[in-house]
Amino acid sequence: MQKLKDYLSEVHPEQYHIFDSHQEKMLNRGMDHKDRDYEAYSYNIHKNNKPKAGDVFLYRRPGKSTANRKFNIYGGGVIDYITEPDANGNVLAIVKLPFKLKEPLEQKNSKFLEDFEWHSKKKKPGSWEHFWNQYGMNIIDEKDFYGLVGDQEYIVPGNTNPYNADVKEAVEELKEITEGFNIKGFQIHIEDEEDQKKMPSGREKALHELTGKHVDYKKLQSAKTSVGKAGEFLVLDLLREQYEGTDAVIEHVAETEGDGCGYDIRISMPDKKEIYVEVKTTTSAYIDGFYLTPCELNVARQCRCEKTSKWKSYYIYRVYNFDTKNKTANIKIFDHFDDADFRLAPTSWKVHIR
Repeated sequence: MQKLKDYLSEVHPEQYHIFDSHQEKMLNRGMDHKDRDYEAYSYNIHKNNKPKAGDVFLYRRPGKSTANRKFNIYGGGVIDYITEPDANGNVLAIVKLPFKLKEPLEQKNSKFLEDFEWHSKKKKPGSWEHFWNQYGMNIIDEKDFYGLVGDQEYIVPGNTNPYNADVKEAVEELKEITEGFNIKGFQIHIEDEEDQKKMPSGREKALHELTGKHVDYKKLQSAKTSVGKAGEFLVLDLLREQYEGTDAVIEHVAETEGDGCGYDIRISMPDKKEIYVEVKTTTSAYIDGFYLTPCELNVARQCRCEKTSKWKSYYIYRVYNFDTKNKTANIKIFDHFDDADFRLAPTSWKVHIR
């Protein structure tokens, strides 16, 4: 029997919480919602700014979001980190060590929950009226947390890796780079010898220090630069330095033509051959687990067709360990895209009525 207290034995938080989640009802109503159970929890710091990285929490589904109108406590996790607030104060608490209770605690149907003696909150006998905070975020103490769920059995939902790389990457695409981002002096390490040989220019150099002389800094500073966009500028400058002195034309098509091309950078050779470069950037240490849009996937596959492969190539530059403070990054280069070399996992479906 796997008890939750054993799963969290190495965690020593400052605080414990119960967070309301409306995700299920939102999704059933066809509404997009930033909450992703066991992955990310959204809230506004102007309404509640008490959660901290390392805190442990439980999920509560409010009665207004359940079919039987009864609330239940069904899982939880640990806050890995909290994103910077946007202009309106909205943040995401990214989840690690997620857990799902095998037997959720449900209002009225769980005698244990109904008879539970709270240590950190006051409850009226036989009633839950005015017990939960209006913004759906409640602080409880360690005694209440482990008293409620410490001996409960649990499962780890979805990816058993406690750090979900996909979620982190999705969040990073929304985060802004610190003001004053500067490419000059960035140290880029190409993953290995084989990756160095894959570099389109053929120059084999493991460590590159960018000079930044190819960057339009006025344009860079005026842009709302996300991690993904900053990675594009990084690779763009790297390629322009590598092709300096040649007749190759390097264009940042994501800026000049928009994001619908299926790639970010186009390298046009004098012999009319073209190389398409798609940049995937993350601050984490994960090389794989990145996203491709349907358009990117289609273009990558087209470049492998016999009729086009002679003239067009598709490269993916995976920028990881991207650190703007210390100006360091690693790059893994994929010089082709073949379905046989990758495992594709669908993350959403568009549904049409027959």
